[in-house]
Amino acid sequence: MDRPASYELALLEFLYRAPVAMLQTDADGRVQLLTPRAAQLLLPLAGADRLDNLFDVLEPTLPSLRAEVTAFDAPHGTVFEGRRVTLRLPGTPPRDQVLALGLLKIDEDRLAAWLVDVTSDEHERLALAEHLALATEAAGIGTFELRFDGAAPLHFNAQSFRLFGHPDLGDARAVVRETMSSAEIRRLAAWLEPLRDGRESETVEFGIQLPDGQPRRLAAKGRLRRGCAGGGKAVVGVIWDVTGQRQAEAADEARRVAERASRAKSEFLSRLGHEIRTPLNAIVGFAQMLQRGAVVPLAPEHRQAVAHIADAGRHLERLIADLTDLSLIEAGTVRLNSTAIDLRSVVDEVLHEAQSTASARRVQLRCELPDGRLQVLADGTRLRQVLANLVSNAIKYNRLDGEVAVAVRLEAGHWRIAVADTGLGMSEAQRAALFEPFNRLGREASGIPGTGIGLVLTRELVEAMGGTLEVDSEPGRGSEFWFALPAAAGAVAPPAPPRALVSRPDLRGRVLAVEDNPVNAVLLQSFFAWRPGVELVIAVSAAEALALARETPPDLLLLDLFLPDRPGLDLLRELRDSEGLSTPCIVVSASAMPADVEAARDAGIDLYLTKPLDVDRLLHAVDTLLGAIA
Repeated sequence: MDRPASYELALLEFLYRAPVAMLQTDADGRVQLLTPRAAQLLLPLAGADRLDNLFDVLEPTLPSLRAEVTAFDAPHGTVFEGRRVTLRLPGTPPRDQVLALGLLKIDEDRLAAWLVDVTSDEHERLALAEHLALATEAAGIGTFELRFDGAAPLHFNAQSFRLFGHPDLGDARAVVRETMSSAEIRRLAAWLEPLRDGRESETVEFGIQLPDGQPRRLAAKGRLRRGCAGGGKAVVGVIWDVTGQRQAEAADEARRVAERASRAKSEFLSRLGHEIRTPLNAIVGFAQMLQRGAVVPLAPEHRQAVAHIADAGRHLERLIADLTDLSLIEAGTVRLNSTAIDLRSVVDEVLHEAQSTASARRVQLRCELPDGRLQVLADGTRLRQVLANLVSNAIKYNRLDGEVAVAVRLEAGHWRIAVADTGLGMSEAQRAALFEPFNRLGREASGIPGTGIGLVLTRELVEAMGGTLEVDSEPGRGSEFWFALPAAAGAVAPPAPPRALVSRPDLRGRVLAVEDNPVNAVLLQSFFAWRPGVELVIAVSAAEALALARETPPDLLLLDLFLPDRPGLDLLRELRDSEGLSTPCIVVSASAMPADVEAARDAGIDLYLTKPLDVDRLLHAVDTLLGAIA
């Protein structure tokens, strides 16, 4: 419709007064109308007091603008896509001014142009981009842009190039092809498809190989951006390195697998130990009774046969104990109780126990101890185990009519304990493999019994007590193993009293033994034949034991941990909590696992004995506990 002339004049006055620069040109860019703001912005660039052609002025910044406008084929009233123009204004120093440019096709012969000063906005945008770049670089995050219209290649920022192992900026597409397999590229292409359609897509992970051959794992997250410069759309997003995270997760999973394997091994050893120790209890126990003539008097040749049975049983016992201890050491759960120990009594005890084996192999045992008290800081049980292993090996690998010497001397506040033999000795290669588990050093066919774990366990126990196991050896000249432990000050724990097997008809009391294995029950009855004044009552289940205890409270309880109807410790708690019995308790179990021992001690037992039982130790404990009651 026709507008009044006053409207046209008002509009023209508004355009002249507006802060927006307005121009009207012909189709070739020749200026027909120029507002004061446009003159203020553009005349300094023209270098004259008038502006003839807009395209000429903008050509240094937008060299293709003239051709693009000429080729712009659109209906009248169509807005040509806006551009940003950076103008270098003259002066001292020169300064840049950023303008937003828009063009409107009025008709075939005329164009309307407007320019808005966005310098401050551009500075803020650049500052924000710089802050973002610093933040992403500090966080190790790269950015990317992938155009779908083919007008521009894949763009990486500097951090993305670094993530792909290319610190120098280059062709992002070439970098991708160089570092990624075709399968990974296809997987990324499939990930991009929903993004291209504007749909959500999960974070994607992919593998690359850096130029140095090192594999890495990267992750990417993106979204669709429409209205890109020049039209079209693109996926923009971020890339970050997840290699360390995945390695940590893999390490955690490996640790969990190892822990499960360790638990499974511990459970297996516990079951194995239980299954082996239970029959061993009968073998070793009855051998002890036969050796002591408690069953029938034996002829000398029969006593020798029984001694072989007892030795074989003890060998099996040491084997299962070594396997259990090695498993505990590998799991880091071995526990030590270091106190002041009388080293002299430990050496005497170990040599006394080894004497029969040494005599059978015609090996002489010799001891070199200084005068005075020998106090060492160590775990008494483990120290005996270490010394017994070293002496046993020195006897086994010795020659006939050889010698084993145990020597102790004080060096720099530590007791140096050495075990030397006159046996086979070892080569340098054998010494290098000495502490490998289950390595017999080529002596598997020698006829000498062994598993190859004794020395491994010995070294671990010495180190757990704060020492180091050393060895000197030459082929044909024997070996010397030695270690040093701190000398202890103060009182020494008293040695255990002698446990001679003698009859005690004076001892009185009622002992309730909860034992479901009939052979072990018979063995207990044989042991208690040496205590004729003690009444031994056998219960084969927890229920029977509970009924017997209610009927006549015992003076002492012998308890197996694993009963057919309920755990032994549950029975103990019920007897003490519900029945109010304060009866002393000795656990007699085929389990030597520390967790079971600790649980029993927490339940308040008085002594934990592991099968196969030592008759002397058991009866000594019975004498002590019943004697205290009497």
